[in-house]
Amino acid sequence: MHTNWNGLMRHLASRAVPVLRPSPLIQAPFVAPFRPLATYLAARKGGATIPRRFIDRGARSFRPFPARTGQGNGILNAGNRIDLRSDILTRPTEAMIQAMTAAARQPQGFGLREDTHVQRLESEVAELLGMEDALLCPTCTQANQIAINVHCRPGQRVITEATSHIVTSEAGAPAALSGVTLTPIPGTAGKLDPGRLCEQFGPTDPLRSSVGLVWLENTHVRSGGRVLSNDYTNDVARHARAHGVRVHLDGARLTNAAVAQEVSLSELAAAADSVSLSLNKGLGAPLGAVLAGRRDFIAKAETIRQRWGGGWRPAGIVAAAGLAAFEDWSSRLGQDHARARMLASGLASLPRVRLDTNAVETNLVLVEVEGMSGADVVNRLTDRNILALAVSDRTVRLALYHDIDDASVVAAVDRFEDLIAKECQ
Repeated sequence: MHTNWNGLMRHLASRAVPVLRPSPLIQAPFVAPFRPLATYLAARKGGATIPRRFIDRGARSFRPFPARTGQGNGILNAGNRIDLRSDILTRPTEAMIQAMTAAARQPQGFGLREDTHVQRLESEVAELLGMEDALLCPTCTQANQIAINVHCRPGQRVITEATSHIVTSEAGAPAALSGVTLTPIPGTAGKLDPGRLCEQFGPTDPLRSSVGLVWLENTHVRSGGRVLSNDYTNDVARHARAHGVRVHLDGARLTNAAVAQEVSLSELAAAADSVSLSLNKGLGAPLGAVLAGRRDFIAKAETIRQRWGGGWRPAGIVAAAGLAAFEDWSSRLGQDHARARMLASGLASLPRVRLDTNAVETNLVLVEVEGMSGADVVNRLTDRNILALAVSDRTVRLALYHDIDDASVVAAVDRFEDLIAKECQ
């Protein structure tokens, strides 16, 4: 479905306040926060008017961002369905599709790491992360589990925040695959308390299992895509190394954290012994992840990957998409973050909606509706052709990604408003 901009603008103008036309659009080489929907629509239409709920209330200052180019990807399709369940739904860009097509026409490598596209991807991602070597894996979950298997001995423990992905969403794999148990520690915004972390090391005791690994997740999904700063990561790593314990960084969305903080991937990964990074999710490749670390670590990881069925061949087509994903990743993810703040600003203006706009740091929005469970909100949204994810009894998560455009954001807020008007009497 093609967006009818004239009709959309007439709809917005009917319930709007005027805004000033912004300065000419600029394209920053490293895109971080952006001006909200008000400025974007004004820039697109030359001094438009917008609904009050989309006006930035001064919490942040944003740069304008360029209009999308190429083939439209908005998920206003399939009967106006807007799918906000996860950024894993991101479809490959046209550049990725062309890269995969070109790779499919070229000779493929026979060896596990022989293909030239695989070699380039592993080399480039290792350099981006400041690591010696990297290994292409089918999924970030497999990359995470390989890291545990290499770093830990059976019977050891992994210290992690209580709602991290390995606790909530990896099916008990540390115990099943590596004989390793998890020690979850409650945290705030995805952060472990360093004091409580140190308590876990304790004195050597034959009655206690030793700590084999400290686990960090950046961005932290269950907290709504919150970011871990360099200072925090360095502090945790300092405590871990004081006890001879290594640190793994689950960086499935580390690219989002880098864009949000305007720092390089290597800065965010510097304190870790190993890092996993998803190629799908916000980056938009159809599948794949990369595990990075020292050369000897990756050499061991390659054997574990093969043992667990992850040494696929040919892999050049997938690697080609990953290479294309890194050509414009910062600008695309920056737009996702801007739209997440647009959505949060619009929803926060609605009655009965509970939402902390200051907690929206990347592309995820956590929202509650007073008097409704998370499952009820999801069901009522489904009736209105919005797909969302309940992540607790009360909380619903909304994910922004490349396929969700500004018209989708406007429509999503309108449907939330309809839900509240009709279901919260």
